[in-house]
Amino acid sequence: MSEVLLLSIKPKYVEKILSGEKRVELRRRKPRSLPGDWLAIYESAPTMALVAITQIAEVRVNSPQCLWRSVGPVSGITKGEFDEYFAGTDRAVGIAIKSTRELATPIPLADLRSAWPRFHPPQGFIYLSDSHRQFVLDRAGSFNSQQKDAA
Repeated sequence: MSEVLLLSIKPKYVEKILSGEKRVELRRRKPRSLPGDWLAIYESAPTMALVAITQIAEVRVNSPQCLWRSVGPVSGITKGEFDEYFAGTDRAVGIAIKSTRELATPIPLADLRSAWPRFHPPQGFIYLSDSHRQFVLDRAGSFNSQQKDAA
């Protein structure tokens, strides 16, 4: 079974992912995830819930300048935001996503903590254990009718 990466993402960017405007998630660290692996999207405050899952289409690592040239138009952020985020680093990561599915019923933080004692939403990302992965996939069995194919 493929790996599930859990990312915390700000609400304004989750909205852009769900609308299809944002098709690449930017990070300063490269996950070990591969194309075809699942990515669970945790929407940070004030929502504080797991709201969607998507599949990883590609993971690109490059200099910030090269990455911006290749993914800028589908990154969902401005060049200024991009430059601010990657200031001081010579490496930038773009996680291209596809087939984003919004959960019909988001999984609130309280439910995640009930199922996973000591759960804390990650600052960057975490990989889900087998039992956590199964919990997410079981709960994600129903989706909103619109599926966004972003890749």
